[in-house]
Amino acid sequence: MKHESVQKEKLADNYCSRGNVRYVLKEFDLAIEDFDKALALNPELTFAYSIRGNAYRGKGELDRAIQDYNTAIKLDPNYAYAYNDRGNAYHGKGELDRAIQDYNTAIKLRYDDFAEAYNNRGNVYRDKGELDRAIQDYNTAIKLRYDFAEAYNNLGDTYWDKAEFNRALNSYNMAIELDPKFPNAYKGRGNCYRTLGIFDQAIQDYEKAIRLDPNYVTAYNGLGEVYSEKAVYNLAIENYNKAIELKPDCALLYNNRGVAYRCNGEPDRAIEDFNKAIELIPDFEQPYSNRGVAYKDKGKLDRAIKDFNKTIKINPMYSDAYCNRGNVYYHKRDFERAIENYSKALELKGDYVDAYCHRGQAYLHLKEWLKAIADISVAKAMGADIIGSFHNDYASVEDFEQKTGIQLPDDIAALLTQPTNKENE
Repeated sequence: MKHESVQKEKLADNYCSRGNVRYVLKEFDLAIEDFDKALALNPELTFAYSIRGNAYRGKGELDRAIQDYNTAIKLDPNYAYAYNDRGNAYHGKGELDRAIQDYNTAIKLRYDDFAEAYNNRGNVYRDKGELDRAIQDYNTAIKLRYDFAEAYNNLGDTYWDKAEFNRALNSYNMAIELDPKFPNAYKGRGNCYRTLGIFDQAIQDYEKAIRLDPNYVTAYNGLGEVYSEKAVYNLAIENYNKAIELKPDCALLYNNRGVAYRCNGEPDRAIEDFNKAIELIPDFEQPYSNRGVAYKDKGKLDRAIKDFNKTIKINPMYSDAYCNRGNVYYHKRDFERAIENYSKALELKGDYVDAYCHRGQAYLHLKEWLKAIADISVAKAMGADIIGSFHNDYASVEDFEQKTGIQLPDDIAALLTQPTNKENE
């Protein structure tokens, strides 16, 4: 009898060992089968419930995972791993406060060496927007485990959220140094380089991430964004195509490809993409605003205004929509309404250079010279090409005066006139 019991325990352990290997290999169904057999032989195996819960979590079956973690905790209330893993499941369900409670318990049980729990709690704090608390947890995780590449990567992501790009780069560099085959770190560093305008290095990092993970949708999207910013729209579209092929239900990808099509002079294809993005997420404000710009490009000004109105209804704080609606009213020669919209955009975003530039030009038409020169001067000081913007509508100051019948004051005319070579000397 004793021999039979020993044999059952040994067989259960063997199933657990194989199940764990299958779990690591992401063969979740086979892992679950092994843990089922192990638990049939020995229903007291805390470890088996916990890892089977991880397998269910890997399959996206979070409620079944939580059931297993609950059983593991009931069998051993001091089993820190089960609390940590249940926290991961609650995080996946969006129950962030419950996740934090579980991570707190796991850390309390193993405060001096549970780097993973600190890292996981940091992830939840980041999702809650509590970035400084997230950074504190990632740093603690790194202190406990100096070679924790994932924690360095997450630290980089959080610094990126805070727009502390040099710190983010340092964190990604450490993650890559510790794990040169970590695609997330290359993608994160690529995001940093793209934001800093270091496009060629961004491209190298995104391409490295894709070589490591050929199905990395976010890296393809990053490449699309870089090529869009470089105005190489055919390559941007090519990368968005690949991303959409991998994730055809992602509204953001259709929106981004639509922007590339519009900038490439293909407004109809752009509108198709914005329509698809809206179909996927009806309250996604960006494709409405971008579709409005595409309609403006096609001269369909009333349809453009309708889209900007919808954008603002969804998100009254979306400054781009006000500026874009102002541009449409400007082209409809409704300068008062244009100014009203530019002013709202500036109220929401005080350094909105395009809004200053365009509002200044609208004031010209109303002969409000002091306001016009103030806005145009601010835009120029902020780096705007005020002459180029003016020339989008008029070939020269003389052309403006001839078409509008308005004589510009000499100081404003000088601001909007390209200096001659002699003047530059």
